[in-house]
Amino acid sequence: MSSISTGFRVSDMPCCEVIARNNANLVCIPFRIPCENRDEYLWWDGTHPTEAGNLMVARRSYSSQFPSDTYTIDMHGQAQL
Repeated sequence: MSSISTGFRVSDMPCCEVIARNNANLVCIPFRIPCENRDEYLWWDGTHPTEAGNLMVARRSYSSQFPSDTYTIDMHGQAQL
């Protein structure tokens, strides 16, 4: 996903410094200060979206903005069936 289509300023880097653990599962380094502008980041660490990222996924799952958001129908459309 590009920053333009998601609305996030940063979509290619995590909000916190990460370290590889458990076969390259990228997690936040303990006791490090994460980014201050969390709403501008799509990713919290190397695996998990930020709260703003989860909200974007939830909104676009319910009511898709682009055909690539859902297949074949979003949740709003399913509720109308």
